[in-house]
Amino acid sequence: MKKTQLSITKPPRALRKAKLDNIALVPASLLPFKETYQLVANTLPQGTILCVQSTNPRHKKILEKVTAFFRAHQRRVITLPLERLPRKKQPHKHQAQTLRLAF
Repeated sequence: MKKTQLSITKPPRALRKAKLDNIALVPASLLPFKETYQLVANTLPQGTILCVQSTNPRHKKILEKVTAFFRAHQRRVITLPLERLPRKKQPHKHQAQTLRLAF
């Protein structure tokens, strides 16, 4: 396997000065429901990390390691099972239409 060199540089100044309110770690399947978990994360105290657990055992194990890392670095972490997160169906932005063509 070919190894590639990776050089890590400093992030832009604006990003270094940014203050984050909360962080939400969620499975990719919840991306369409961003408003739902964002509301939950915004109700938490500033600096809290919201972790939504997946039902996949591999994802669960990874998330446990990530939460342990944050807790070891004195971060407040709230873990929420996927089943407890309210899911609202997002309305489709674009509705399919049937159009008649005139010749």
